[in-house]
Amino acid sequence: MEIKELNKGKEAYRQMSECCDQLVSSGNWQRVGKSDIRLFLDMYVQSLLLKLAMAGGTPDKSMLTYIATVPSRDILQIGKATPEQALNIGFKNRSFAEGTPLLLRCCQAMDDKDGTTSAQKFVDALSRLLYAAAEVDGDLNGKELQFITSYAGALRTFLLTRAAGRHAGVQEEIRAEAPGARKDAEKKKTENGKAAEPEEKTADELVAELDSLIGLADVKKEVHTLINLIKVRKMREEHGLKVMDMSFHMVFTGNPGTGKTTVARLVAKIYKQLGFLSQGQLIETDRSGLVAGYVGQTAGKVTEVVNSAIGGILFIDEAYALARKGMDNDFGHEAIDTLVKLMEDHRDDLVVIVAGYTDLMHDFLTSNPGLISRFNKYIDFPDYTDDELMGILEMNAKKQGYKVTEEAQKVVREMLKGMTMSDRMDFGNARGMRNTLEKLVQEQANRLATTKGEITKEMLQELTEADARTALYGEEEAAKAQAEADAKAVPAEEPKDGGTDTPAQMEMPASEEPVVCQ
Repeated sequence: MEIKELNKGKEAYRQMSECCDQLVSSGNWQRVGKSDIRLFLDMYVQSLLLKLAMAGGTPDKSMLTYIATVPSRDILQIGKATPEQALNIGFKNRSFAEGTPLLLRCCQAMDDKDGTTSAQKFVDALSRLLYAAAEVDGDLNGKELQFITSYAGALRTFLLTRAAGRHAGVQEEIRAEAPGARKDAEKKKTENGKAAEPEEKTADELVAELDSLIGLADVKKEVHTLINLIKVRKMREEHGLKVMDMSFHMVFTGNPGTGKTTVARLVAKIYKQLGFLSQGQLIETDRSGLVAGYVGQTAGKVTEVVNSAIGGILFIDEAYALARKGMDNDFGHEAIDTLVKLMEDHRDDLVVIVAGYTDLMHDFLTSNPGLISRFNKYIDFPDYTDDELMGILEMNAKKQGYKVTEEAQKVVREMLKGMTMSDRMDFGNARGMRNTLEKLVQEQANRLATTKGEITKEMLQELTEADARTALYGEEEAAKAQAEADAKAVPAEEPKDGGTDTPAQMEMPASEEPVVCQ
C-alpha cells in the first residue's frame, strides 16, 4: 500500500475529527457527547470506505489495511477480516453510509447557528479521504470514481440546498413586511384572533388515503386487520363484554423509501379517529434522539421522547442501531431497557413502531428479554416494482404541476431496468423516484433557460426525453437522442418534378428470364 495515500487519508480523517470536536465544544452535540461522537465518526468512516470498496469490486489487502488504519480505532475490526468477511461487515453496516450523515447535518446546524463553516470543511475532507482510499492500490477505476463523485456530489447538493433555504427564509421575511402582507395575514385568522385550524379527516377518509397509496397491498391488508380489530374491541366494550389484553406495538421491516413512515403517520391519525389513541401525533426519532453520551442521561432522554409521544405513535427509525454489537461505552442498551418499561407503563395510550432493515431487526428484538414480547405485529414493506415506481413518479409530477412525456418515462424505466441489486439498495425506492423527479425538473429549467422565443404554459409543464437523458445519463446521451429525433423529423425528399411516384415510374427488379409480351 502507498504510504503517501495512507497519510492523505489520516490527514483527512484528522480534519473531520476537528469538525467533530468543534461540534462538542460549541454545545451542538448535546445529544450524544464527545466520546460517542468519535464512535459515530469511526463507524461512519469505515462503513463508507467499505461501501466504496464494494463499488470497486472485492477489496484487496491494501484497501482493508487503509480502512482499518485511517480512523482512530478499528471499530468494525476490518484488520482481522478476510475480503469476503469485510464485504459482509459492510453490508450489515451499510445504513451508516446512506443518506446525509448525521455528523454533517449537525455541522450544518452549527453553521446556521454560529456562522461557522464546519459543514463545508467536513465534506472537503471526506472527499479527500475517499480519493486517497481509491488510489491505495494505484488504480482509481471508473466505478470508484463514479461512487465518489455521486456521493460527494449529493452532500454538496445538501449544502447548497440548505444555503438556498436560508436565502428563501430571508426573502420570506422581507415579503412578510411588504405593503399589504399584513392585511393578507389578517385574513388567515378567525374572528376571535386565533389561526384557523384545518379540519381533521374522518377515519373513512384516512383509510381511503391509505388505500390510495401505490403498491403495498399486503401492508394495507395488515393495517385493515388492525383497524377492524380495534372497531370490534370497541363494540365489545360498549356491550360490557371482556376485551382480550393485546399489544398493538409493531415492527416495520423493509428497505428505505418503502412507505414505512407514511403508513405510520396515517395509522396514528386513524387510531385517533377510532378512539384508540387520544392525540394521534407521530413522533419520529432514532438512536441520536434516545442515546446520550454519559451515564444517567440516556434514561432521561428516552423518557422525554416517550412522554412527547403519549396519545400517539412513537416511530423509531433504524431501531437496530440501539443494539450495535462491539461498541465500548455504549448506552444503547440502557435506552432499550428504559423503553421496555415505558411501553408497559403507557400501553393504554401509546403505540411504539420500530423500523429498519429486515435482516438487522432480529439483533434489536433479541437484545432485551422483555422487548420481543412487546411486539406481536410484524409488517414487511417490500421494494416497489418498476411499474409502481413509475406510478409514483407520475403521481408526484402531477402533484407539482408537471407531466412526464412517454419518451421521458421510457428513459426512466430504462434506468430502473439497468440497476444492479446494489444500485437498488442505494436508490431508495419512492425516495429515489422523488430525487429523480427533482433531477428532471432541474434539467428542464436548464433547457428552458436557454430556449429562444416564447415559453408557453405547456412547455413549463412538460418534462421531456432530453430532460430525462441529461438528468440520468449526462449531456452526451441527451445530445445523441436529440440528433436521432431530429433525423426522424426530416421530411422525405419529394420527386424533382413534383409528381407522385406511380408503379410505372418505379424501377422494377430485373428478371432472370426475358419477358415476352403476347
